[in-house]
Amino acid sequence: MTNNTIHIHSLDSNIKGEGELLMHHYKVPLYAFAYLMEGEALVEIDGQNILVGPGQFILVPESHSILIRHFNNCKGVDGSFSLSALKDASYSVLRSDTPIVQSFWFDDAVFIGALVKRMVIASEDKDNAFLQSALDLILGQLRPKGGMAAVPEKFLQLVFDREKQPLSVSEYAEMLHVTANYLNRTVKSHTHRTAIDWIEIARLNLAKKLLKDPSIPIVDVASRAGLDDQSYFSRFFKKKTGMTPSQYRNGK
Repeated sequence: MTNNTIHIHSLDSNIKGEGELLMHHYKVPLYAFAYLMEGEALVEIDGQNILVGPGQFILVPESHSILIRHFNNCKGVDGSFSLSALKDASYSVLRSDTPIVQSFWFDDAVFIGALVKRMVIASEDKDNAFLQSALDLILGQLRPKGGMAAVPEKFLQLVFDREKQPLSVSEYAEMLHVTANYLNRTVKSHTHRTAIDWIEIARLNLAKKLLKDPSIPIVDVASRAGLDDQSYFSRFFKKKTGMTPSQYRNGK
């Protein structure tokens, strides 16, 4: 990877379905970016949870720790670049040390979607002049903004903590010193999913990870995923994946 090249590729063939894309943090020594036209991705960047949805562009500064905690039917692009690859490196967003998320609506979203698709083709053709101009145009549209509200962000951090089993909504509400009703409302308002939706996603991701280790009995997988009733766990897992835990473990 040269330091004067802009890299971009399509997510369409890489992130279909639902689950957890990466099991470990990674660092990109360049600026990283992504634009979603469909689906959603929950990204942890240096401990901060950021939910990216349709019509949203995310820009991550150099060398930040990134973990994709959850994704669902993502369609769009992702890529990277260095400052030396740009026509103009003076944009204010490039001086920010925190991730930038910009929402595009209606005609703007259609335009950005068409532009990033053309950028993928330009990347394949090694048309760096077009990539520079296109990225220059996008960077000019980005503005530094605040992140997710504190309670939903802390909630997602707790839910996806792999060192602990997922708990109930009321237990998380108690930990965050809010009522369960308030937690449900604020999480739904900021993420468009309910608190229990995220808890079930975390349970499923954790169960899938544990099932890949054949030394862990399925009854223990159920317990560590926060469901002590193995029969209920099996019904839950099959409802979400179409397979029983045993079938998933055996690759059927």
